[in-house]
Formats: sequence, structure tokens, C-alpha cells
Amino acid sequence: MNNFLEKRITVILVAVVLVLCIAIGIPVGVSHCLVTTSNYDVAQTTEATTESATEPTETALQAETETIKVNTKAHAKKDSDDDKLKNTVPTESTETKPSETKPSETEEIVFATASTNGVKTSYQTQWNQGYIVAVDYPDTSYSCPHVELTDENRDLVERLCMGEFGSGGFNGAALIAQAVKNAMATYGYKNVKDVITNLHYTGSTNKKPTKAVKDAVVYVFDMDKDAVQHRILYMYNPKKVSSKFHESQKYICTYKDVRFFDK
Repeated sequence: MNNFLEKRITVILVAVVLVLCIAIGIPVGVSHCLVTTSNYDVAQTTEATTESATEPTETALQAETETIKVNTKAHAKKDSDDDKLKNTVPTESTETKPSETKPSETEEIVFATASTNGVKTSYQTQWNQGYIVAVDYPDTSYSCPHVELTDENRDLVERLCMGEFGSGGFNGAALIAQAVKNAMATYGYKNVKDVITNLHYTGSTNKKPTKAVKDAVVYVFDMDKDAVQHRILYMYNPKKVSSKFHESQKYICTYKDVRFFDK
């Protein structure tokens, strides 16, 4: 009985002491230990969390490895494509180019001999009669009937003179115009188109004629004047093309490298 009372008293005293310690703020060993243990657990938890955040998982490592492989393949393919482009040698086009008909420098061009038929007339006499180009032996019996031009034929012959010999100015255009007029009168062509087709004119008719060219057409067709006192039907420039046909015809005159012939 006495032992029971002593234990009760001891428990009561311990309880009172604990209450007093808590009341006056004296640290209790058990409580302090719990706190320390709690801080340690927090530190360990934080460290574990940090490590788990910074250390890549196996899945992440595999994904990163696959990405590196893909990027490496793409880079290798780009380098391969670049090498192919660098090593590619452009091939020359197989398109057939139009053959040039310019005579070679070493090719001998045989010119036709001017006709000596007729009476030699001074150049001044021919110029006084209105001829633009004087020749040694003009055809004093030469004449060409009047040829009336429709608006369509006038426009075409102006463009033809411009394309064939517009660089020759008024005189060059007048020679071409006379050749066209002589062909229409000689062969009975009614249209300039027929002259172009049958006498194989190759000059462009897309060029706008100059005033000098238009004046030359008026001089030959409207005023019935001629550039030279002789019939002319054919012409060519031996510095641009070679033509045995032209040189087989009757040579009349040359103006600025263009040679004119009668048949």
C-alpha cells in the first residue's frame, strides 16, 4: 500500500515538474530531440527531392539519346546533300543552236562582174537625173511602171525596208524599195507578201520604220524615182552570209556592203 502511494506521489510530482517546466519555458530533452529529428528529415527530404529533380531518369536518358541520334542523322544527310551539290558538274545543254551562215574568213567569195553593156555615163549625170547611187554603166533604157500601194502594202514595204536595210538610212531603204517595186512590176505580184515569199526576203517586218525609211518609200513608189539607173531584183550582204546564187546573177552595185543584182 505504501509502495502504491509512493508511486502515485512520484508520478504526480513528475507531472507537476513537467507542467512547471513547460510553463516557465525550460526546454525538455524529449521535445528538443523531436525537433532536431524533424529538421534532419526535412533536409534529407529536400536533398532527395533535389537529386531526383537533377538526376535524369532512365526514360529521359533514352529519349535524349534518341534525339541525339535523329539530329546526327539529319546533320549527316545535310552534309551528304551539300557534298552532292558541290560535286555536281553542270552538263552543257544539248539544245541545237541555229547554224550560222556567215562565211569563214578564209572562204573565198567570188563576186559577179559588172556588166559593161551600155554607154558609160558620168556619175554627175546620174545624180542630176535623181538617181542616188551612180554606176559605171547604167541602163539608160531602164524604166519601171508606177505601182500603187494599198495602205497594207505600204505599211509592209516600209517595215520590210527597215528590216532589210534600215541601217542604210534613206539611200539603203530606197534601194530595197526599188528592188521590191521592180519585182512587183517584173513578176506581176500584187502584194508585198508575195515578193517576200517568192524572192525569199528574210528581213524582219516587226521593226517600226523611221522617217527616212518612209520618205524612201514615197520617193520610189509615189514619186516614181529610183535609187539606181538599172533594174535590181536581188541583194545580200557577203559579210553576213555566203550566197553562190546571188553571185551567179548580174551584179549592179554595192552600197555599204550590200550587193545588188539583176537576173
